[in-house]
Amino acid sequence: MSGISDERLRQAVCEAGELLDASLPSLDQCCHIFSMTFEKKMAKLLRRRRRLPVYRGLQRAACLFLAFLLGGALLLSTNAQAREAFFGWVKEQIESTFDYRFHGGVAKTTYRYRLAAVPPEYQEVDRYADETMGGEVYENDAGEYLDFSYRYVTEASESMLTLFFADEMEQKTVFVHDVSADYYFDQTGTHSNALVWTDPETNALLALSAYLAEDDLIHMAEQIIREEK
Repeated sequence: MSGISDERLRQAVCEAGELLDASLPSLDQCCHIFSMTFEKKMAKLLRRRRRLPVYRGLQRAACLFLAFLLGGALLLSTNAQAREAFFGWVKEQIESTFDYRFHGGVAKTTYRYRLAAVPPEYQEVDRYADETMGGEVYENDAGEYLDFSYRYVTEASESMLTLFFADEMEQKTVFVHDVSADYYFDQTGTHSNALVWTDPETNALLALSAYLAEDDLIHMAEQIIREEK
């Protein structure tokens, strides 16, 4: 062991920090003009943060899911109906959020989904799509967003949906055509209402949120067009 004291080590760290600060350019020399592409990406990110964004869950979610797997392993190994019900999109509550995660097989065929009917007071502000998800964003004159998104799982990737503030909203089961859907609604108007359901033919998870009534959201959901890529 060396004879260097803790106090001397702390002093050395402070001196190294001062040397690093001195080597950096002044603020006047740090002027940078960002590209239009970068600014558009940042604007898109900020818009999504004001809606119901999609994020990875916390480590606690993995622990809860592991406990669920261990507790249900015997049932799944002996009951065919339980296995069929378990594999697919599973909703988990993590504190103030609801996470939709896909467990089981993957989508064999991928499709693109798009809205066919949007209220005339809403104007499109964003449209995005990649290999595992896509969506559309609209905004009205009051600054209220209408957000539609879809996501699915392939052999090379996975995806999940997180609904924030879902614990502050009421919930009930509704139907989009003949498929059951989770409907989240806020009587106070603080949060936008949300509809989440799956396409049983493709294992795609679809979500639609807006400051609209239940019947209006369901009508829009039933008008969504599915088309091959």
